[in-house]
Amino acid sequence: MITVQEMFDYALEMDLSHLAHSIYWALLTERITFLDDSEKLKGIEFDEVEIKRLMEKNDLNIGKVKLFVMDGPEDWYVFYLAEHSLDAYRLHEELFRERQRKITRADRLMTRYMTFVETGTEECLYEHKKEIITYPTYVGHAKAGERTLYRMVGGSDDEVYIYT
Repeated sequence: MITVQEMFDYALEMDLSHLAHSIYWALLTERITFLDDSEKLKGIEFDEVEIKRLMEKNDLNIGKVKLFVMDGPEDWYVFYLAEHSLDAYRLHEELFRERQRKITRADRLMTRYMTFVETGTEECLYEHKKEIITYPTYVGHAKAGERTLYRMVGGSDDEVYIYT
C-alpha cells in the first residue's frame, strides 16, 4: 500500500504541481488523511477551479528551483540549480570568471539519470536537488550528448580544469 503521505511527498519532490495541490486540497477539505491508502484518491471528485487557484498561489513552493543549462566552451554545458537565471549567471561569473553565455531553462532534464564523476553515483537531478541546502548551486559540466557530470574549476573562456 502506498499512503497519501508517500504520494504527496513524491509529488513535492518531483515538482508535480497538479498532483501535489490536488492532494493538498483533498487534505484541506478532509476528504482524505495522510494515513489513507492513495487508492482512495481515485474516488474523490476534485474541485479543479480551487486546485488551479492553489497552484497559482503556490503555498507548497513547487517549481521554485529550476535547472538552468549554460553554453560552455567546446561542446561543454554547465548545469545550475537556481530560482532565476540571473542567479545562475552571477554564480557562473563568480566561479569561472567567464563572460555570460546563453542560458536555457532545462527542467525537462531533471528526470534524466546523470553520473556524477566526483562521487561515482548515478541519480536523477530531482534526487540530487534533495541534497542541496542553498541556491543557486553549481551542479557540474557535461559534454554535449553525454550524461556524465564533472565538477570543474577554471579561469577564463579558454581554460577549464577537471578535478575529481
